[in-house]
Amino acid sequence: MKTKKTSEAITPDLSLEFCTECNKALDNFAFSAKSKSKKKVQANFSNCKQKGKFKGELCSKVFISEDEIFLTPSEED
Repeated sequence: MKTKKTSEAITPDLSLEFCTECNKALDNFAFSAKSKSKKKVQANFSNCKQKGKFKGELCSKVFISEDEIFLTPSEED
């Protein structure tokens, strides 16, 4: 008797906790001129970390301002 091989699709856990301590400053941030300057966004992020305001795994503003963020390792690694 032939049996079918079944394989379950394994989905990696990609859940991230975004820091949203900026609250209202995140509204329309993607459309603001501030989001275009990666140096200013990184400086803001560093300032938040230094002051202890950063809560999460990834800064929302950094995520918005980045062109590419890889959440999974590339196949080359």
